[in-house]
This record gives sequence, C-alpha cells and structure tokens, in this order.
Amino acid sequence: MLAYVFFRYLPALVCWQLSYPLPTVVGICIGLVGVVGAWISGYRTWKTRGGLFSYHESGLYHDLGDDTAGAVITDFYAHRVTGPAYILGQIFMAGPLWILRAWTLLHSRIPYSPQLESSLVNTLAVLRTANKWQGLNEYPNAQTEILYLAQMGHIDFSARNGVPRFKAS
Repeated sequence: MLAYVFFRYLPALVCWQLSYPLPTVVGICIGLVGVVGAWISGYRTWKTRGGLFSYHESGLYHDLGDDTAGAVITDFYAHRVTGPAYILGQIFMAGPLWILRAWTLLHSRIPYSPQLESSLVNTLAVLRTANKWQGLNEYPNAQTEILYLAQMGHIDFSARNGVPRFKAS
C-alpha cells in the first residue's frame, strides 16, 4: 500500500512542481507499475532464500574512503540520498517478503492426524533405541515420519556430502 502511495503521488508532485500536471490515469499506472516492481523484486529475493539486508550489504552503500576531503564530503552528501532510498526499498520489499514467507510457513505445516502422531512416536522410539547416525535407506517405510521428526527438531539431521543422515539423541 505504501509503495502504491509513494509511486502514485511522488511523480505527480514532481510534475506539479515543474508546472506540468500529470494526468490521473498516468499517475495510477505509475503507482501500479511501482507495486508490481516491488512484488517482483520481493519474489525474486524470496526465491533465492534472501531477505531484508543491512545497509552495508546493499547496493546503495558506498565508501569513497577517507583519503581526501573531497571524498569525505561527497560520501557525506551521497549517503543523504542513498540512506532514505535504502529505507524506502526495505519498506517496499518487506510486505511481499513477509507475505511470501507466511505462505511458505503455512504450506510447510505438518498435517494433524492421530495415526500420524502415533507413527511419529513409534518411529522416534525406534530411532532412540538405535542411538547412532543412520541413513534414510535403512527405514524405507518411515521416511516421511523421519523427515517430519527432523522438521520438528526431535532428531539431528544432516545432509553432509549430499547423503541425508540422522540420529535421535
């Protein structure tokens, strides 16, 4: 919502300051394009398992050094522009990222059923009696239960060297 308001009214304000009235339809289209751009950027970041990042990790951060007074002054004034741009970018991307993360968490829930719960308890008991690192191929009928137990954090799970291994402690 904030991205739409920003992209809808800021270009209209700038055009009004320049004595060129921006048509309403153009302003609405610019606002919608800004929202779509924020969603595409948020989706791309979510797909790469990225997230909100600090200012020093962003592409807007620059350090011209402390070698000369001109570099220090230029750095000072440039940060006055890139700092607010960074904050607005983070605010605009927070909405899509949080919505997509919530969607991911909703779809990664373990379904509830009494049969699954008893199967998880039995599988955990079997794994605890073994008390050693094992592979998924040793339990072909309980792979789903083992992955659910790893998701819940009841067993140690490692995919070192590309081979999934687990141990119940």
